[in-house]
Amino acid sequence: MMSDFKEFYNRFSAQLIEARKQNNPSDFRSLLYVVEPDWDTEDQPIFVEYSITKAGLFALFGESLDIDDWMLKALSFSKENERTEVYFKWINLYWKLAQAISDQAKLQAAFSSLYNISSQALEMKLGKYDEFAFQSVRVFTLAALGKHEVLEEELSKLKWEPIPPKLLQDKEKLNYFYLHFYKVLIAALEIRSELYVSKALFMITIDDSLILSKAPLSRIFNTVVMDIADMRPEFAADFNTFYQLRKKWAGFLPNFSLFTMMIEEENLKGLDYFFKGFEA
Repeated sequence: MMSDFKEFYNRFSAQLIEARKQNNPSDFRSLLYVVEPDWDTEDQPIFVEYSITKAGLFALFGESLDIDDWMLKALSFSKENERTEVYFKWINLYWKLAQAISDQAKLQAAFSSLYNISSQALEMKLGKYDEFAFQSVRVFTLAALGKHEVLEEELSKLKWEPIPPKLLQDKEKLNYFYLHFYKVLIAALEIRSELYVSKALFMITIDDSLILSKAPLSRIFNTVVMDIADMRPEFAADFNTFYQLRKKWAGFLPNFSLFTMMIEEENLKGLDYFFKGFEA
């Protein structure tokens, strides 16, 4: 026999599907404050899924307190081996929210939330690539929040181990790692650190000889980034997002904004100067 909560969740899901079809804000808003029945132990996985869905609905309206409340419920009732995924979903909600925000104070608050969530996630025991993904989010937010001294210290603690080619080519693995890795490069650009730009590129390159060559760092950067974007759609998605937001986020990421402007203008001399101006 289906539980009361299962019946409720099925109705809720059907209403959400219809709301998405109609794409009417009032339909989504009507789902925010529905009263769910009590749930039993057997309903726990469904309640976790419901909590994440409710957090996503509140994210549509920028309601940060409710986002956090429902994601904390999801964490509280998820199994230990599921919490890494829950944290990544929590980060994704704020990442999408940040992209939609125009108000600078609210955007800063979203970056602060991303910092707090990634820091909290890093308190768990994680595999090294999931750990690096959360660290990527955290160092990016430090760059965006202008905390450059702390950022440089955090970058110095990262384990810059080259990715084995077989993992790069396996599209079922390291998805979150590649989804967030471009954020490390942006963080290194913001503090104008040739050292950490080079370390990041060497970690993901498919051509070690290029990294070790005397080619300008701007050309190495472009080649490595384009190579990985061609092979990993998650990385390409993040790259494209940042490119689209380069002007909107210029106040938080001035060096990155300048860098992308010079790429857009094919200003090779400017790019060489940009990298030569680094302090290792």
